[in-house]
Amino acid sequence: MLSHCDVAILGGGPAGAAAALLLRQHTGLSVALVERSTYQPPRIGETVSPDSRRLLQQLGIWEAFVKDQHLPSQGTCSCWGSATPGYNDYLFSPWGPGWHLDRERFDRMLATEARARGAHVLMDTEPVRWEPHSQGGYTLHLATGETPFTLQARFVVDATGRRAVFASSRGARRHMADRALGFYGFFHIPPGKTFDTYTLVETCREGWWYSARLPGDRVAVGLMGDGESLRGLKQHEPKPWLSLLKQTQMTQQRLAGCAFADASLLALPASVSLLDPVQGQDWIAVGDAACTYDPLSSQGILKALRSAVMATEALERAARGDSAGLHAYAARVREQFQEHLAIRRGFYRQETRWSEAPFWKNRGRTEVTA
Repeated sequence: MLSHCDVAILGGGPAGAAAALLLRQHTGLSVALVERSTYQPPRIGETVSPDSRRLLQQLGIWEAFVKDQHLPSQGTCSCWGSATPGYNDYLFSPWGPGWHLDRERFDRMLATEARARGAHVLMDTEPVRWEPHSQGGYTLHLATGETPFTLQARFVVDATGRRAVFASSRGARRHMADRALGFYGFFHIPPGKTFDTYTLVETCREGWWYSARLPGDRVAVGLMGDGESLRGLKQHEPKPWLSLLKQTQMTQQRLAGCAFADASLLALPASVSLLDPVQGQDWIAVGDAACTYDPLSSQGILKALRSAVMATEALERAARGDSAGLHAYAARVREQFQEHLAIRRGFYRQETRWSEAPFWKNRGRTEVTA
């Protein structure tokens, strides 16, 4: 059983796994990637834009990505600010199409590539608690099933998503810019039905609808709103959600003939937030642990991978005794978050048809000051 490493990464999602493979690829540091699942729990499929190819090539995983045969995406279509749809077609992109990701396959591929580069990948392993050393570093108490063991780590990377469990235990706090949430359902595409591969966004009084095709002839459909606009919706009672879906135009039209697949919905947070701080002397937060963006931006996966690139550079410098890289990482995360807020603000101002409805009124006055 592994007993010590230079860097322990808690969380094997895209940010954590990418950090593991980059640290092994570009530094001599030993790495343990700790993932509490076996990548079996359902994940909402996500869409990445054509220019993600450059980042995947930078990570050295483009060939592995292509082999997994993710579903190509034609582009995006949005009814935002008007009932007339607008298109961003990827046909003219020099990087080719975008992709609708099979998240289980994508996440597992990243972990496999990290292992191939020499990272110790510990799946079905849960961090129970940790203790700081007086001279820096941590003793991590982990459990695989009912078998506990300890791992000594010089640095810890918190890639535990919005929970940021490690960073929170070190005193970090999350500043919320928006407490939105989404209710998701899945539909089956019947044999023989033509279904485009655009990602569709359509606004409504309650917020906005998202729909995208997934591998396996499925469609993910989500309604983004907040606690006030979605009051009364429940995971195990999908009828009110389906009733709101019937009031849409483009979304209902593209789902014609598709069958609702489940007896319940999936409720997920869609908050916009920034962790403060995102690093300490011997730890760093990446991906959603560091900050979360509005899902409207479709930047979740790319943000995760980019934060792994920046964190790798910071940790490589920290391992040489140069802590300035960690502070530079924190400054860059904050700068990118503020840029996201500015762009987001402009998009929400474009929709004026329901300016007095709770969701849209709340978007106009909610802001973070971090």
